[in-house]
Amino acid sequence: MQRRTLLSSALAAIPALPLVTASASAASASTAPDGSAAPATAPAGRGPVILDADMGELNDDAVTMFMLAKAPDVELLGVTVVSGNTWVEEGTAYALRQLELIGRADVPVVAGAGEPLMPGRQERLAAENILYGKTPWAGAFDSARPPAYDRLARPPYGGYPRTRPSRSAAVDFIVEQVKRRPHEITFFACGPATNLALAVRSHPEIVPLFKEVIYMGGAFDKPGNITPAAEFNWWFDPESARIAVRTPFARQTVLPDDAAVGVRYTKARYEAVVAGADTPVKKIFRDLHGPLFAQDPGHSTFVWDALTAAVFLDPRIAVRPRERYVDVDAAFGPDYGRALGYGLDEFSAPRNPAGTRRATVVTEVDAERFWRLYTSLLRRP
Repeated sequence: MQRRTLLSSALAAIPALPLVTASASAASASTAPDGSAAPATAPAGRGPVILDADMGELNDDAVTMFMLAKAPDVELLGVTVVSGNTWVEEGTAYALRQLELIGRADVPVVAGAGEPLMPGRQERLAAENILYGKTPWAGAFDSARPPAYDRLARPPYGGYPRTRPSRSAAVDFIVEQVKRRPHEITFFACGPATNLALAVRSHPEIVPLFKEVIYMGGAFDKPGNITPAAEFNWWFDPESARIAVRTPFARQTVLPDDAAVGVRYTKARYEAVVAGADTPVKKIFRDLHGPLFAQDPGHSTFVWDALTAAVFLDPRIAVRPRERYVDVDAAFGPDYGRALGYGLDEFSAPRNPAGTRRATVVTEVDAERFWRLYTSLLRRP
């Protein structure tokens, strides 16, 4: 509790980012008359990237890491870890071990925020469940926090990692890399946005230096997957999500839960990945996903975070992306963590709240094109 109180006090002392207009590159984004983005003509994603994730064992964050690590012309600078689906200690161990297993132990893994910004977030869950209905999944909050990445309740798949996490903190790593590679880095916010919010609030000078920030978060035109209002990532730490999407980055892209519901990972998709000669990635899939499908051939799940890597690597996967002003409801209540999108059209000026920023919101993807990319990358030696 003392650590959270200190964090809250530190944040209060950091000045808010100035309310400046979006950069020229964002403001000049090509849009069709109805406000939707013009057909994507950008080249396949390339260059340096940072993956910020609440890592699990072969969950969608891990698959995103594999896709970026395997993609040609992509330089995975590091994986910064945040609590969300798992505690940061667990996510750090999983990221280190899975990178070792696929032969990419050279990629730094950097532990970040272990708690959401709002003090007492976990303690308030009991009241939330009573007032607004019980959440089906609370991620890390459903289990006790481990004391260290090498002292988990259960060792990671394949045993504890031999490599160690970076000695720096995630915020310091993000700031250092963005300053070292100005206007080059694409940042993937695939978990709660705590690390990103801390970085831009403590070092606002880095904001114009990001090339792009891509989020997996929010639910815009459908109910949330954790509460009727909210998707998990932005529900876990709404204050951070609000800070992040209101930051005047040059470009922001959001892959919300809306896009994920049309893309299901099934036994047939699993078999397409593991077919043929063995590779380290295929072995992980066989060992961790094989038993699930053997027990229940009808098992399926979504691939949330993997969509961020796919749309970055092949923008044509995004179907009719739309420009919206994006916000997050961070007021405690039934809408806590709700994603808010204010549309643009040719008939009226957008009635968006002061301080909100434009983002490209992708609510639909070309599923077959996605699966071709997904399978081809995960089958690479």
